[in-house]
Amino acid sequence: MIPHVIWDSDIVRTVHIEAKPDHLLRLARLRDPVGAVAEMIWNALDAEAHNISVELELNDLNCIESVSITDDGHGMAHASCPSYFSGLGGSWKTSAKVSPELKRGLHGRSGQGRLRAFALGEQVRWVTVAQAIDGGIERTAISGALDHPADFDISEPEHVEAPSGTRIEASAPADFVTRLAQDDTAQQLASTFAPFLAANPDVSITYQGKLLDPATVWTAKAEYPMPWPEVGPETRPVLRIVEWPKDVGRVLALCDAGGVVLDEISPGIQAPGYHFTAYLLWDGFVERRGDLPMAEMDEIGGLLEAAREQLRAHFRERDRERRARLIQEWKREEVYPYDGEPIEPTQAVERHMFDEVATTIARRLPASQQSRKTTLRLLKEIISHDPSGLYPVLDELFRLPQSEQEELKRLLQRTSLSDVVRATGQVADRLDFIAALKKLVFEPDISRTVKERRELHKILERETWVFGDTYTLMVSDQSLNVVLERHLKALGREPENGASTPVLREDGRQGIVDLMLGRAHRGSSGREHLVVELKAPKVKIGLDEVGQIKSYAQAVANDPQFYDANVSWDFWVVSTQMDDIVRRDATAPNRPPGCIAEWDGGVRIWARTWSEIIDDCERRLHFYRERLNHDPATEHALEYLRRVHGEAMPHVSESA
Repeated sequence: MIPHVIWDSDIVRTVHIEAKPDHLLRLARLRDPVGAVAEMIWNALDAEAHNISVELELNDLNCIESVSITDDGHGMAHASCPSYFSGLGGSWKTSAKVSPELKRGLHGRSGQGRLRAFALGEQVRWVTVAQAIDGGIERTAISGALDHPADFDISEPEHVEAPSGTRIEASAPADFVTRLAQDDTAQQLASTFAPFLAANPDVSITYQGKLLDPATVWTAKAEYPMPWPEVGPETRPVLRIVEWPKDVGRVLALCDAGGVVLDEISPGIQAPGYHFTAYLLWDGFVERRGDLPMAEMDEIGGLLEAAREQLRAHFRERDRERRARLIQEWKREEVYPYDGEPIEPTQAVERHMFDEVATTIARRLPASQQSRKTTLRLLKEIISHDPSGLYPVLDELFRLPQSEQEELKRLLQRTSLSDVVRATGQVADRLDFIAALKKLVFEPDISRTVKERRELHKILERETWVFGDTYTLMVSDQSLNVVLERHLKALGREPENGASTPVLREDGRQGIVDLMLGRAHRGSSGREHLVVELKAPKVKIGLDEVGQIKSYAQAVANDPQFYDANVSWDFWVVSTQMDDIVRRDATAPNRPPGCIAEWDGGVRIWARTWSEIIDDCERRLHFYRERLNHDPATEHALEYLRRVHGEAMPHVSESA
């Protein structure tokens, strides 16, 4: 190693760089002292150093007074110093590609690295010991100042008996140099030199007396051979991924096979929560190093994209492992809000969404075990009942940073898990409701007590999907006048003369319609209206019930206010049974099953039994029922009625 020396030679030669000072200062990148230290270390490695030491001299206030980097490389011969310090570009390393004796890959190529030393201090001096042309050992000092960045003073050589090497001393540091004293600087440098140190175990780099050993700092490391058809398996590129405990700045470093970094590009992937450096090692980069800044558009662009895809796959697997560990930890702590394994696919979808979301926000959960348990249970309840409202609740609770907001939004939008949970939950609810409806209308002990208006009607006005998936409720328990209003509104029409005339049945009475549903014809301007007259399950559809529904149909068909060529009307009377006379009409061969009359103007009248309607529903739900493996038990059906229709639910015992 080069000792710290006091230079007393007055004989110097000044060399000058032909460039504007402001251009040189831009090349110095004064705001990046960590990068400057890395550049000085690379220069030492290019000079075949085995031992490199970085030292910061601190004053009583723990502020940096000076920075020194010492190496035991082959140094700089005095005869070469003028060309090294007066040129800009045209470095000998560009053509050499490897070092002269150890054949190391060379990092430097642009002939600008020495200017980076000004990022360490306003006064910089190199003291270098190297073999002279005559075979002896000589020492040379070179100094420069930030206020004259184009000028360097080179001393006359002094013959010495000392090992070769170079020491760089920078004093009068600027404010940015304080970054060198931060705790994570050594780790950042370790990430930069990790592949080189792994490939060259005989090289030692110390920072403030501590050895840079990436293996003691990284949290995980993986390597993947990259398939690249241009080369044989023995020279195949290798992607090395190193994960760190703290942020060191993400890069995809393009290196030779020995780990020398030739260029750095963006990794171009999303991996929230991970700090990593990726190294793509391949000797093919050496011959292309002049084109590496444009590598994305070069013939090796495919290799870079393959490396990025492997990065994505790596972090997908790492994320899966991390989430699984968290869930096992929550189970051990007994804060996980689910017991056992999901039995039905619906439960599996819901739990999958919970696991994804909960492990995404895991770092934001309360430290207290009890509070964590409460928060996870709240999260479960939101996902179970209102997954669409999940994001605003989480944002309000945790004030998530931007990166986690984006990750959470991505999760909730990806194949729309929330829609899957909502849809599967809706199908399960519908299957439960059909099971409950069967009990209400078919089981004798229950059906004879079910009230049409206060119970069955109130329940069905919230379950209109039973009559068809695309129908929406327009009228419930309202007069024919209201039916007209809703009809005109759906068509975007106003009553003639500003007001409609009353709609009356043939006997002059106002009719009260149980339910009126409507739907638009897909891809056209046509509409369908469905009027449903519900009867208590104990009431059999006979001529009186048919007469009532026909009187509603007659009122609509005879009133010109309803007329529209693009609108069809269906009128249903619904109960559990119908008498023989009505059944004859409902099974007439010239009409669809259930249709008892067809009139001009697109009006049809139907007598429907609950068994027919429920069969239609079960056919529509059969596909989903098979895949969800959901066979609702009595308790599921009754629990659904209590949860959704509590006020209108008839008294039904569990054993019924």
